[in-house]
Amino acid sequence: MKKILVPVDGSEISLKAAAQAVELAEKFGSEVTFLTVVHIDLPYYETATVPQNFIKMQDEIEAAASRESGKLLDALIKGYSSTGVAMNKKVLFGIVDMEIVDFAEDEKYDLILMGRRGFSPAKRFFVGSTTKKVLAAAPCSVMVVKE
Repeated sequence: MKKILVPVDGSEISLKAAAQAVELAEKFGSEVTFLTVVHIDLPYYETATVPQNFIKMQDEIEAAASRESGKLLDALIKGYSSTGVAMNKKVLFGIVDMEIVDFAEDEKYDLILMGRRGFSPAKRFFVGSTTKKVLAAAPCSVMVVKE
């Protein structure tokens, strides 16, 4: 097991998954990549032309989300820097489960290690819909961390 992918959303369970991934990486000499996928739901315009200020607003929201996600991943890497584990970070935009699966496949990860439920309050009562979708479509093994 050389490459471990850890989707992180800042929730307590995703941080617990990150800790377990680093622990596994220490044992197996693996490399860990912390991944955050930003999904921004913006209003859809049914017209052929999109207002120019809308495009600017979308760019600004994505840039801010990317900066904040990067800070989260940087803090994780800094927190585990003394372990000697090789760590990377990646911020993607899109539909969360699809981006996780596609990235894992494209980059040939051996393991996805993720929390059972994430930060989404609207989905808290479901058994991790993103996790279920990743389990169903992942190109590699998936380890799910419970609360």
